[in-house]
Amino acid sequence: MTYTPDLKEIRQSYSEVLKNWDSIDDELDKLGIGRKDTPFDSVVMENMLCAWEYLDFIIRKKDYGLFSEKGGPDMLEINHRVHYGLDRELRSEYRKAIDSTTEKYSRLIAPLRKYYRKKMKKHTSANKVAAELYIAILGMPQLYIEGNHRSGSIVASWVNLVHKNPPFVLTVDNAISFFAPAQEIKKFDQRTAWRSMTKLPKYKKAFKEFWKDNCDMRFVKK
Repeated sequence: MTYTPDLKEIRQSYSEVLKNWDSIDDELDKLGIGRKDTPFDSVVMENMLCAWEYLDFIIRKKDYGLFSEKGGPDMLEINHRVHYGLDRELRSEYRKAIDSTTEKYSRLIAPLRKYYRKKMKKHTSANKVAAELYIAILGMPQLYIEGNHRSGSIVASWVNLVHKNPPFVLTVDNAISFFAPAQEIKKFDQRTAWRSMTKLPKYKKAFKEFWKDNCDMRFVKK
């Protein structure tokens, strides 16, 4: 039996992040990490929650995984919800962006699927696989055109949940520690693309430790 996300607890955590976002963003700037291009506002929060609701639906209702061939539309839907929620007019307005994201995703997803199958066949730690997949989604050339931070954390949390590990959810306490290495990962290796997931910089090890330490049973449905 797999775990499912506790949507009520995730909303509560996001509400606290929203209340404290100005101070979090100020601290990111003070540390030289830079202010977030997409501030954590009420729209971002609701879209993220919409994506979590879809993840919950996938886990409970679908008999295949996100990294299967059938899971492709679901991984795209998570990214679409992160950006547009369920707003049909907004999706229609950004149809070209959605089509471009779909094209990019289709070109880049195969190595991630192969990696996931290979590692889980060897019974590799789900936390390790989830963290490395997040790094791969976020690192250049990035799986999606936009929203790789947000979509990647939810997709990686799916790995944890279906293997009976708690998910990662942004909190006031972990926000700074999350965005700091993520900014470096995002800039990694623009030339070699997916050529070697085993040759990431020092941030790989640090982020895997961060992921393991900040995935919390508070966000698992009891």
